[in-house]
Amino acid sequence: MEQQWWHQAIVYQVYPKSFKDTNDDGVGDIRGIIEKLDYIQSLGVNVLWLNPIFKSPQVDHGYDISDYYQLDPQFGTIADMEELIAESGKRGLKVILDFVVNHTSDLHPWFIESRKSKDNPYRDFYIWRDGHDGKEPTNWASFFGGSTWAYDPTTDQYYFHLFDKKMPDLNWENPKLRKEVYQIAEFWLKKGIAGFRLDAIIHLAKDQRFQNYESDTNDGDYVIAEPCYAHLPRVHEFIRKFNHAIHKINPNILLIGEAASADSELAKLYTDPENEEFDCIISFQQLEPELLHEDAELPKNWQIGHLNLANFKKTMKQWQEDLYEHGWSALFWNNHDMPRLLTRFGDTRYPRESATMLATLMYLQRGMPIIYQGEEIGMTNLRLSEINDYNDSGIEDFVKKARGLGYTTSEILNRVHSCSRQTSRGAMQWSKGLNAGFSTIKPWLGVNDDYLKVNVEEQENNPESILNYYRDLLRIRLERKVFVEGNWELIDEENPSIYAYKRHYNDQSALVLCNFTNKPHVFHYPNLPSWNCILNNKGKRERLHEQLVLERYECYVLIKEK
Repeated sequence: MEQQWWHQAIVYQVYPKSFKDTNDDGVGDIRGIIEKLDYIQSLGVNVLWLNPIFKSPQVDHGYDISDYYQLDPQFGTIADMEELIAESGKRGLKVILDFVVNHTSDLHPWFIESRKSKDNPYRDFYIWRDGHDGKEPTNWASFFGGSTWAYDPTTDQYYFHLFDKKMPDLNWENPKLRKEVYQIAEFWLKKGIAGFRLDAIIHLAKDQRFQNYESDTNDGDYVIAEPCYAHLPRVHEFIRKFNHAIHKINPNILLIGEAASADSELAKLYTDPENEEFDCIISFQQLEPELLHEDAELPKNWQIGHLNLANFKKTMKQWQEDLYEHGWSALFWNNHDMPRLLTRFGDTRYPRESATMLATLMYLQRGMPIIYQGEEIGMTNLRLSEINDYNDSGIEDFVKKARGLGYTTSEILNRVHSCSRQTSRGAMQWSKGLNAGFSTIKPWLGVNDDYLKVNVEEQENNPESILNYYRDLLRIRLERKVFVEGNWELIDEENPSIYAYKRHYNDQSALVLCNFTNKPHVFHYPNLPSWNCILNNKGKRERLHEQLVLERYECYVLIKEK
């Protein structure tokens, strides 16, 4: 692949509500991000991704936008945003925004107009249909529970919503709507941002027949009908048109697509440069856990699982090999929609060892590393005492189902602790001061009790901290082309305990060895003494021997020059 600037990108994801509060309202803001730019720069990242900051009634924490041209007042002003972009640029940081264009808030002016009458000029900005025999137009299930259709008595029709009923889907079949979206993108690109992460982008096209779908996967009276609203051929056409429109404004922007259910073949379609769609995609498929206590009556996202190493190896091998010279995908362990890395995949008994091993494993592979705020200090899932404290729009439906199946309150809360999207959205832990240094008042969601030990201030001055290991790791990735442009080869594929791979570029080779378990394991590789160790999460630098014993959660990064 022809090298682009974003092949060198390392992304730091900021969830603004939970990052840093500067105006004492318990909610993070843009000025808080500005205040912490030096810290962000010190990590070795070069791209800053902000979750939604646009004006919103906050039904889904900003993913329900009511005005794309204004910041939500809780975050600040347009002037604050302009300052953030300028100050980021001074530090070599590019800013990209989360852009939600599959749906809007029902308080967006477009929808307010749309629902007034069937002949309103904005009616076709959304998807409206008649019901059938007193029921919804189709039997499709919403991602947030219930039907994808909501009845509106004003015009005696139903409107379509894949998510919450207060988040109606936009009608991308309408060219006037598409033109409006391009103009919004242009507005922000001219402010100086470097690109967008496009939310739920695989759902832009819907099966225009709008027929009932037969499926064994249901959600009560409704069925999960993903083939009717995900990855349809028209999606690629819509993305390509968006790509062309905004590249006329700035040919060097970065486009990341959230393609949650994409496999590696779809990833190639979305990111192959010849297709002119995305530069990179985020797919959750790479991190699908092997479920431990699967209950077919509960939604998949409320299952507690673990990472099966054998399956993970097969999946990562497929992605690394399929996309080599054809596309680019995100390398990540967690984000705002997922439980935190250390809780979900690590070992909280050995936080430093397991967190640093997992980071080394993931971020030296081929792709775009995306670090979620707090990951770099080993933050864990937010544990609140009451179910209702989580303020998660998906919990109510889950709790109702779980109670119906006989789950106790304690069992339900345990699943909420493990699976709720809100578990990764607790306040960033800056210090051992009041509210972890996030705010002078109680944070909007909460802060973990472990902040007295797990915080930036404590780790800054500890050369062996998770934080300083992340800095070393990301510096190594940026300094050596082998980790960006090199090929990728899985080593010792059948080993049930070791994840090892080799990268090679021109005259340099790299070997990354990771013990995935809490027990020592012996590793053999030809001519190990000829390799130089440049990073080890236990601080080892001695000369290697023919046989290497990896201690619990130990990892090595080895280099060889020809």
